[in-house]
Amino acid sequence: MLWLVYEDYFKQNVSMKFFVRYLKWYVWVISLILLAGILFFFYKSFNTQNGWYFVIECVFAALSGGYFGYETRKSVLSNIGDNTDVFEHNIISMRNILKQRKIDNMEQIDLLINQINEEIPELKLSDKFRKSVYTIGTALLVPSISLISKWLLDSYDEGIYMVVMVLAIVMMLIGLFYIIKPLLESVIDSPYKKMKVLKRMLEDVKMLDYLK
Repeated sequence: MLWLVYEDYFKQNVSMKFFVRYLKWYVWVISLILLAGILFFFYKSFNTQNGWYFVIECVFAALSGGYFGYETRKSVLSNIGDNTDVFEHNIISMRNILKQRKIDNMEQIDLLINQINEEIPELKLSDKFRKSVYTIGTALLVPSISLISKWLLDSYDEGIYMVVMVLAIVMMLIGLFYIIKPLLESVIDSPYKKMKVLKRMLEDVKMLDYLK
């Protein structure tokens, strides 16, 4: 029953992603230009080994994410309304779904919430992925950087400059990881996040309709 309610709710739920399709054409053009800027400065920073290009790349990434999020929020406001309107839409959808599934008392809602609590830990896939990345990074990356740095210092007159460049590249890769980390989490943790949203909506229905 839990997954039936889950599927029913997210067919009707108002989310930011749903309104991406309604963005104006110029939003996509500006976003693509900013993305092109990110790729350009990534290429320049990699080839010239100039740290300033990496800084500019991060600025472009922040501008791109901020602008796209701002335009998406505008799309939600113009199509549905403010946060109160979105909440009212979603709570009405949840009530209708529970009614259709013949869930009409607090005990049944509590049972669904308990089932969600049991399911949620298994759906948090990003934790397993992050632990794997950190383990590999600690076991391989740190010793490798130490060995490469020692070899460069021993083999080249300008070894210290090359070590700095290696460290700059590593920092750039770490920065890129944290830039794409939210995107990765939104993809692999989608069921987890949706289940948490479903739990909150069930708790809201319980509070508004049964705890009076």
